[in-house]
Amino acid sequence: MNHRLGFLGAILWLSTTTLSAQDVTALRDVPSTYVYPSSGFLPFNIHRGTQTMLSLMLRGAVFDNPQGIACALLKSDQDPHDPKQDVVVTAVGVNSGAGQLIYNVGLKDLKCFGTTGKGEHQFLNPTGVAIDRDGDVAVADTGNHRIVLLKHDGLRLRWVKTLGKKGKEAGEFNNPLAVAFDSQDNLYIADAGNDRIQMRTPRGEYHVLDIQGLQAPCALAVIDEKEDWTFYRQGVYANRLAVIDQMGNRVQTFSLDGGKFLAQMTADQIADPPMKLSGCAFDYYGNLVATDFEKSCLRKFDRSLNPIVSFGAPGEGDFEFTAPRGIAFNRQFGQILVSEQDSVQYFWNGADALNLKIFQSNAKEHFAFFLTERALVTVAIETSDGKMIQELAHEKDLEEGDQELDWSPGVSIAPGAYQLKLTVMATYSSRDRVVKEQVEPFTY
Repeated sequence: MNHRLGFLGAILWLSTTTLSAQDVTALRDVPSTYVYPSSGFLPFNIHRGTQTMLSLMLRGAVFDNPQGIACALLKSDQDPHDPKQDVVVTAVGVNSGAGQLIYNVGLKDLKCFGTTGKGEHQFLNPTGVAIDRDGDVAVADTGNHRIVLLKHDGLRLRWVKTLGKKGKEAGEFNNPLAVAFDSQDNLYIADAGNDRIQMRTPRGEYHVLDIQGLQAPCALAVIDEKEDWTFYRQGVYANRLAVIDQMGNRVQTFSLDGGKFLAQMTADQIADPPMKLSGCAFDYYGNLVATDFEKSCLRKFDRSLNPIVSFGAPGEGDFEFTAPRGIAFNRQFGQILVSEQDSVQYFWNGADALNLKIFQSNAKEHFAFFLTERALVTVAIETSDGKMIQELAHEKDLEEGDQELDWSPGVSIAPGAYQLKLTVMATYSSRDRVVKEQVEPFTY
């Protein structure tokens, strides 16, 4: 492997490389809705790109108010005959205070583009970024009240043109904060100062979406049925737009044209306040994951925006965040990038079982738990010293949410001390690499 491999290139290459004879990592006593890659997938098992790493990889570069982040598997890097060899995912991050983008080029280099200013190749406090599989890049150039279009040709970013100017008409902007492409190359723009979402077609036509009551939308995400990697191909969950507004205090979902309101969640409804959302992205199963700047965590919402789990805590250790901002998913492999105050973190999609409860009724033992992700679940009854008595389920595919499995002990089972061994594994990404195990004693 090239020792000059940039951090983003390194994590995105190694994460999609299939290693033979890889042991499964069993996690206990740590959160696992999202997990770090198992040993052997990253150089020195590094999963956080710090300022020190950035300085080593890109001389002179300094994290200066990082904001949005985006990633895509470029068509030019895709192997149509063997998807497992699609090892290059391109990521672009906004380094807002420096007026620049930081991005990887293939497997070898980390580069930056732009300086602070108002002209060509310049940005003024940019915030959001999006990239599609053709290498088209859009940047919300917030301070310049415009959208900048760039092209990633596999070797470098190059300037294409700017869109708009400050104003209120369609195709004009006032402090745009976020951008997102759908699979048909329509570009959605959070036009914060005008309290609206605009959509630009590939032909350059602008449409102001018919969404009432928006207040300074600051982040958005889209998912549609024609994407290569999405679970829902029809129905209400197939085509959606998510919008964060009210200074991060509200998230809503709509139909892609904005004409139909679907769901919302507000800060005063959340069970574990405070909440100030900054960025958001849809995962493969259509759940929405948002960064919470105030609480320094990720918040995962289901398809109806009901809270599933808060992941992480403030800090600089594992499974901790410092004022996270942008978030990006590569849905094909379940890879997640999160930008924060002075670093960028990398995760795989995982699964966790929360609130495990064991209780008796009608001569049965009941095992209840809450899944944070659709998962393959194995449940075994063991003696207190770990000897197998009975396996109730083996890699059973269960949906996220409340689950319960029951055990009816046979006449040969003597009363006494036993233990439940519960194992959950994500259905993709970390599947067969990382599992979460819980062992809970009980008396029958």
